[in-house]
Amino acid sequence: DINQKYHTDPVAAGREKIIQIQLHSGRRAELMKLFGLKRSLYCEINPLYLPEVISIVGSRHGQGELYAALKSSIDKLISSMSREQCITKQLAYYAARTEEIRATLDCIQQQLTFSTERSNELNTELEGIKAA
Repeated sequence: DINQKYHTDPVAAGREKIIQIQLHSGRRAELMKLFGLKRSLYCEINPLYLPEVISIVGSRHGQGELYAALKSSIDKLISSMSREQCITKQLAYYAARTEEIRATLDCIQQQLTFSTERSNELNTELEGIKAA
């Protein structure tokens, strides 16, 4: 049925099969029992993709499946949110440090410029004294 519907687009057919079979808890449970598996599908999904996957489950399979998906993946969702917050804080910290370092570099560059100019002035005076 799916193959006939998507006969010109095998990628879309594969996606639809995953959505209908793997993202439906009842069908997935039947397959897991058939193959003797006991792990949750959601432990295999990158936490950054979980919100999109759960959205697909809810829109395609209804609230019951949405609840099952959330129940199976809530720990990973929370940890990914905490991870995103941590990464955001790190980004802000290093951006601030970068600005501090740039300011320090500017100050050092100004000191070098002043020192070079002063050195040139002194050399000019010294040349004048030697010439006299």
